[in-house]
Amino acid sequence: MKVLQSKLWKGILGIIIGFALIFILFVTSFEIACYSDYGFYEREYEKFDVNNETTIVNMEMDELMRVTEEMMAYLHGDREDLVIYAEIDGEEKEMFNDIEKSHMADVREIFLAAMDQRILCILIVIFAVCLLWLTNGGWECVMTVCTWIPRCMYLLWAVIAGILVLAFINFQTVFYAMHYLLFDNDNWLLDPSTSRLINILPEGFFVDMGIRIVIIFLFVNFFILSLAFLTKRGMIARRKNLSGGTYEQG
Repeated sequence: MKVLQSKLWKGILGIIIGFALIFILFVTSFEIACYSDYGFYEREYEKFDVNNETTIVNMEMDELMRVTEEMMAYLHGDREDLVIYAEIDGEEKEMFNDIEKSHMADVREIFLAAMDQRILCILIVIFAVCLLWLTNGGWECVMTVCTWIPRCMYLLWAVIAGILVLAFINFQTVFYAMHYLLFDNDNWLLDPSTSRLINILPEGFFVDMGIRIVIIFLFVNFFILSLAFLTKRGMIARRKNLSGGTYEQG
């Protein structure tokens, strides 16, 4: 029982809780960024003029937005396939070719796996918190969680800052490295002359979406960080008032 009450054991559980929570927040932030406001896509399409008459995406904005919503439904697991027809160049055509479908199937697999892993991380957080509570009591449980969540976040912010610096220096290199890491084929190397997907989602779109995801992610991080700080400070003050002593968390 002493092992379960040791500083090392509490630290291990605190780290597990911290990084599991961060993963939950990241996947949720990604989902919010992609699905909470389809107006973002329309603004990006207008910004990059993706559907003008000189491109292979010559279609009305309403039609493009319908295609976008169906494409995103597919990635979210709410649609079985990516066989989508649209009025292009005044004719009814299939929107995506076989290579695009293959790539989007890979993207869908990653996204659905991430959502499944989010559920697993939620269960891990619940189990770890309950274990801390049962072995160390409510006070030590809350203090451990409120100590290690910020530490894990600070470490992650340092990593994100490094990635952002590299992306600012050369976004394409970071973008390509991410794709080489995530995919085991080159279907993501789409040809702009034949791919409508790469035309409606140019590099600039991913820059803006990346910024959007980071802003949402940092916002929820700051909220959790503030909550942890205020909870920890409030509990220390309450313990001090009750006991007349002091408490320091390692």
